[in-house]
Amino acid sequence: AQTLNVRKDETASTLNNIGLVYRDQGKYQKALETFEKALEIDTQIRSQWAIAYDYRNMGLTYLRLNQPEKAAPLFEKAFALSESIGNRINAAKALLGKGDARFALGDFKQAESAYQQSLSRSAEMGIRETQWRSLYGLARIHLTDPKDLPAAETRLRDAMRIIEQLRSDIKINQLKENFITNKLSVYKTLATLLADMQKPAEAFEVAERSRARNFIDLLGNQKLSFSSETDNRLYQSVQTVRSEIEAYESLLAQASDPAEKAVYRKTLDNLNDRLKDIMLDIEAQNPQLSSLVSVSPVEADGLIRRLEPGVALLSYYVLDNELFCWVLKKENSSGPAAENLKLVRIPANSEELGEKILEYRRVLQNLEPYERHSKLLYDRLITPVMPYLNGIHTLGIIPHGPLHYLSFATLYSGENFLADRFSLFYLPSASLLEYTLSRRTVREKDGLEILAIGNPDLGDPVLNLPFAEQEVNAIRWDFPKITVLTRDKATEDWVVDNIARFDIIHIASHGEFDPVNPLLSAIKLARSDRPEPDHDGDLKAQEIFGLKLKADMVVLSACQTGLGKIRAGDEVVGLNRSFLYAGTHTVVSSLWRVSDVSTAVLIKTFYRRYMTDNKADSLAAAARHVKTRYPHPGYWGAFTLVGDYY
Repeated sequence: AQTLNVRKDETASTLNNIGLVYRDQGKYQKALETFEKALEIDTQIRSQWAIAYDYRNMGLTYLRLNQPEKAAPLFEKAFALSESIGNRINAAKALLGKGDARFALGDFKQAESAYQQSLSRSAEMGIRETQWRSLYGLARIHLTDPKDLPAAETRLRDAMRIIEQLRSDIKINQLKENFITNKLSVYKTLATLLADMQKPAEAFEVAERSRARNFIDLLGNQKLSFSSETDNRLYQSVQTVRSEIEAYESLLAQASDPAEKAVYRKTLDNLNDRLKDIMLDIEAQNPQLSSLVSVSPVEADGLIRRLEPGVALLSYYVLDNELFCWVLKKENSSGPAAENLKLVRIPANSEELGEKILEYRRVLQNLEPYERHSKLLYDRLITPVMPYLNGIHTLGIIPHGPLHYLSFATLYSGENFLADRFSLFYLPSASLLEYTLSRRTVREKDGLEILAIGNPDLGDPVLNLPFAEQEVNAIRWDFPKITVLTRDKATEDWVVDNIARFDIIHIASHGEFDPVNPLLSAIKLARSDRPEPDHDGDLKAQEIFGLKLKADMVVLSACQTGLGKIRAGDEVVGLNRSFLYAGTHTVVSSLWRVSDVSTAVLIKTFYRRYMTDNKADSLAAAARHVKTRYPHPGYWGAFTLVGDYY
């Protein structure tokens, strides 16, 4: 751009984009220097429109530097300039920035005025991102006065409602303003407020909504295909209508003529009505598909009614300086949620907790002394809730944030492990339990058809897993109706074409975890001779969504198959969730690279017990059996059971 002296605006625009990248990297001084260079050029060419954006970008950067005294006047300039040239969108956003700066300075009166103006203008123009941010700012002001807590709750619920209407396709300009993280602060603030107001069930429901919303955000940028043409049509219809709504909201925001505005508003009303109709169709035809496109509220009472005697859930929610753990169990079958739900609040620094969990995982994988690390986490996560677990034999864990990386079975009290006391299962969210229980079927285990895949030929001797072949062949002893595929027979194409007819699917191969895009995480299978790019031997999570399974259980005896990207507010997303959506009830998978020998023993014992016991009891018994030969939890604690425990 600098070589084109006649297009200085391109140079300034490019500098602004570079500044935004620096800011997102946390390089705030470099960002400011770059914005100032852009401002210098925009001033030379007298582009008032661009100058107003430069001021706002610099103001937002000073806010990140915790220098609101420098940010406030920049937002004032951005607003005044935008207002004078009729740039109503930037004016509303500058008012929002001014509110944030004034709030940080403790000037709540001016902050409230700025937020109110920003809210009014953004509501008129249909800029929902600025609306929810303004509502959140007003809620934070209400939170400073104990008498205003009900008003804070109202503002936060309004902000949450708008967030849940937003299209999940995250655009670059949204990421510039830390869209995902800030959005979750609405849920976290509301959950904390409800807990403070002694409303634990409502706080639990808000936490569940935040998990669901973040899952939708992750899927928003993905091209998913489903086994049902109806599902594909409905999913694409939702994406298309939401895209049209976004386009017309943008037109409305920029329109100044009253007649033009009226046309856009009428079109938006029609589009929103159409979206509601599609959502009703989805809820009627496939409730699980509904969870991919909208936030379905979870009611604590309904969830507790589904719990069986002796089964409890521990639902964790990680906040900046506190850890919430809701204990749900059916203590009084006719009583309200308040009698069957307890909220335990545990002081905890989220960053420190994440570091301790990663260190503990390293210790387990390297088979180092574990006792001190394990007991510390036990004391933090389990000891506070143990008084509420009397009479419980099966324990469901709903992790959050870094807890997704933790094997709770291996936590050590100083006398025994959690796996010694409970049969464990995991859920990415509470809503998934309702879904899996609603589909539970009783099958005659003698007649189950098994697909067992072991040690596919990946074209590299280093990747061979000889014990995996022994592992799948050993399953024959328990299941006579078994199809075993090894080496070059275990192709991705054969699996995709035939997987639908099996009751249990066992895959002993390498798993590949993609930390950038978890839906590209894959199970490594043998390549076929087909030339298409989709037949590369990698069975990816996003491809698994499109399979139609009848399997009661999928066992992924591979390296790190249970991992996925940890979203800031929602579940781990990867292979587990995609298999559950495709139709299986339970996924057994590993959290770290496991020993071939101990895995073979664990899997053999698991299936032997499964012929007479439920899945959670079978896995617990198998882990305890391996523990007698290989006491270190690195050998027996990697496997987790996700979904239906029965």
